[in-house]
Amino acid sequence: MHRIIASLLGVLLLSITAVAQFAPPKDALSVQATASVKQVVPGKRFDLLVTLNIKHPYHVNANPASEKFLIPTSVTIEPVSGITFAPPQYPKGIQREFAFTGGKKIAVYEGKTTIRITATPAKNLKPGEVTVRGKVHYQACDERSCYPPGDIAFTLKLKVGSASAGVQTGEPQVTAQSGETPSPDSPANTPVAVGSLSSAPGGAYLQKLQDLLSTGRFGIALPIILLLGLLLNLTPCVYPLIPITVSFFSRQTSGSQGRTFGLALVYVLGMALMYASLGTAAAALGKTFGFQLQNPWVLGGFAVILIALALSMFGLYQLQLPAGLRNKARLREGWLGALLMGLLVGVAAAPCVGPVVVALAAVVSGTGNVPLGFLLFLTLGIGLGIPYIVLAMFSGAIRRLPRSGEWMVAVEHLFGFVLIGVAIFFLSPVLPATVYKWLMFAFLAGVGVYLVAIDKLAKTVRGFLLFKRLLGVALVAWAVLIALPTQKAQGGHIAWQPYSEAVLQQAVAEGKPVVIDFYADWCLPCKELEANTFSDPRVAQAFDGVVALKADLTRDEEPSVQELKKRFRIVGVPTIVFLDGSGREQEELRLVQFEPPDAFLKRMAQFHSAAQTAKR
Repeated sequence: MHRIIASLLGVLLLSITAVAQFAPPKDALSVQATASVKQVVPGKRFDLLVTLNIKHPYHVNANPASEKFLIPTSVTIEPVSGITFAPPQYPKGIQREFAFTGGKKIAVYEGKTTIRITATPAKNLKPGEVTVRGKVHYQACDERSCYPPGDIAFTLKLKVGSASAGVQTGEPQVTAQSGETPSPDSPANTPVAVGSLSSAPGGAYLQKLQDLLSTGRFGIALPIILLLGLLLNLTPCVYPLIPITVSFFSRQTSGSQGRTFGLALVYVLGMALMYASLGTAAAALGKTFGFQLQNPWVLGGFAVILIALALSMFGLYQLQLPAGLRNKARLREGWLGALLMGLLVGVAAAPCVGPVVVALAAVVSGTGNVPLGFLLFLTLGIGLGIPYIVLAMFSGAIRRLPRSGEWMVAVEHLFGFVLIGVAIFFLSPVLPATVYKWLMFAFLAGVGVYLVAIDKLAKTVRGFLLFKRLLGVALVAWAVLIALPTQKAQGGHIAWQPYSEAVLQQAVAEGKPVVIDFYADWCLPCKELEANTFSDPRVAQAFDGVVALKADLTRDEEPSVQELKKRFRIVGVPTIVFLDGSGREQEELRLVQFEPPDAFLKRMAQFHSAAQTAKR
């Protein structure tokens, strides 16, 4: 066991890859490079002027920055043969206080700022033309949000005269408009507003985490990440992982509790490894788990795997490595299976917790510490997996029940049905609602009838036979409830309208608050919000006087969808945006995950209060 765990840890260390990366807004800053002379004269000093044009409402950190963890704006010049550049002379910053500075003022640059660099050409510099290349490294922020750092490259061509020529001052000979190039720290992507972190499940911990990382208190940050992973188990669409876990551990061969505990650790390690790998990969690709792992093809593939596992439960075949490979690896039955199942359930959880991983990626990207980023994602996965260690120990106890052949076969069949049900559940985002409804009805009714009237296994075990029949009756009753026409509770209807720029502008003109629900057809948390939260009559009542819009992001490749995502800084679905009567977003209320009705009602109460304040 120790050898296996050591090998897995080695794999983790070799698997460390680039951390989540995002880019600053492209329109926040432009750069102009000019010279103080029209013509460079060998041996005569001149100034290189790098002018930053910072668009409102953005600002960048001054140099030096007010705090060690802030990223100062800096200019770097590439070496030029025959010209020596002195260190840049940075202007004094303007003292400003922002929502994220905790009441403290910091030095920033706003509007138009010029950085001066003195250049000394060699006396033997030959006449002709030289090209000066450089870059500006900066971090842009607005009133509430800070973005990861970026680079803007610039190029300036200078004419070099003879040593006998006089220095000609006046308008510069060349003004080089900058071209924005992503730095290694931040490839192109959509920025993530810091203000949205507190809106995610466990968002208060994410906000605290950002503060801890920025001040270097990593020892405190890791337990918070672990706690956040535990909180993710409260997400409803994580619940299907429970029967998968019970099914796997109940089928393991007999062994000590120590071995079961070891299997559970490897199982959770597989979950954590999948989290770390997929989390960093999704961030590097500029996509979230929500957009990548709620893809219909991915969900369909996962459903196929579950059905394949279910068929093995019915005895059609056994899933295992060839004997030669098992012997060569010196693995007892179950170790490799535990790791692979852990990897699999990590994928299963991804559609539910993707937005939280994106928020964590936004925090990590600002540190520039790749090993730390991987460790944070790994810790998040371990936190999610801790409850499954207890569940695995409970599931292992099933092996100690009376063991007649028919008894164990019947138990395996039950778990096979569970896996098929979970597969159908994960197909729900990609199936039409009517198809899913009647498919689930047929499944539940069929299994119920089978357990009550057809299955003859273990009929001599009275307690188990009674359990099967009661379960069968319950499943048939559930199927009947699904088939019955649904009736919405009175007053439980929200007057949603398809997103329209015209409707939005009209609402703003009339001073009405607006709620925009960004969703996709394949989004599981979106469906949970619709079924459990928006259907609540109290929530519907809270929407009185509010213009409710739904923005469909299902077709991510369409230009109109990309435009909406860029405008509202959407990094995943669901995302609920709250705009007051002036059209200003209340960023602290932004929601990026499923939220039950009671919590959402508190959010709506805060929104109404903020909207009233904005009117005054």
